Amino acid sequence: MGNHYKYKLIIVLLFSNYCIAQNESNGESITVVDSSSKAIEATSVTITTEVNVIDAKPTAYRMSYYPRNHPAEPYITKLFFPGEKMQVVIPEGILSDDTLGNVARLEPLGGKYDVQYRMFNKGKGDIVLKPFSIRYISDIIKMKIIDSNENAVPSAKIKVTQAGKLLTYAITDSLGYTRVRIPVSRNLEHEVIISIITDGLFPTWTETYFVPNGSSNKTIQLSALELLKGESIYTVNTDLAPFRKGPENGSDVLFFLNNGEQLAISKVAGDRLYGRVRVYLDKQKNYNYFSGWVLSKNVDLK
Repeated sequence: MGNHYKYKLIIVLLFSNYCIAQNESNGESITVVDSSSKAIEATSVTITTEVNVIDAKPTAYRMSYYPRNHPAEPYITKLFFPGEKMQVVIPEGILSDDTLGNVARLEPLGGKYDVQYRMFNKGKGDIVLKPFSIRYISDIIKMKIIDSNENAVPSAKIKVTQAGKLLTYAITDSLGYTRVRIPVSRNLEHEVIISIITDGLFPTWTETYFVPNGSSNKTIQLSALELLKGESIYTVNTDLAPFRKGPENGSDVLFFLNNGEQLAISKVAGDRLYGRVRVYLDKQKNYNYFSGWVLSKNVDLK
């Protein structure tokens, strides 16, 4: 068995020498690879981002990275799941050298969500992208809140509800402006209710509104209560405060007042106050004043 193996090895060596001799006789050179030489490694770059989920529940995220001028030729596309670190490692050399020549595309899955993009420069080592905010696809109201003199009303709190469910919440900036995003997942055939609270600066504004598709503009003008002689402004300090027809405990409740609403009080009788409140009438689409009684513990003098 051992002799047979030696004969096979001699035959292989002889055949190898014959091939080398033939190549040299034909003028062909033989290249010898040095096994000790090291391969040149490509420089890699790590791209990291994160998501902030705002009133949404995506099931996964599809991230794509591609050159801005060749969106159909991504460097890499990867699927991430909620809670997973969103990070990819790619060769630095494949990134575009143009300023903001690379694009990260985020597609949330599992619902109607906005697809978002981030442009970034080529870099070395780590590239950290600005976080993505995940929201449902929304219709947008560019809302401006002003007073009766057309001055901006800053820090006004805007709530949009439908059938008792909160759809969105926003706060105006120093110029009285905000973008109110209303999810398209709402009942599109019905109006929403817009409420604006100004922490006692104005009475709570309430309005039913049919939201247009896409982007729209809306200006709301707030006005203070018109006081009559001898009246003072009080602000409701609790939700569902009874506003009664008479001062008696068993008197009919006209309606319930919410925190932040204002009354023009003209009479005080023990622990009860008599005055007027301005109420938005949905059917008439306007405001009317109603008179009644409220417990003093449920209101504060402005």
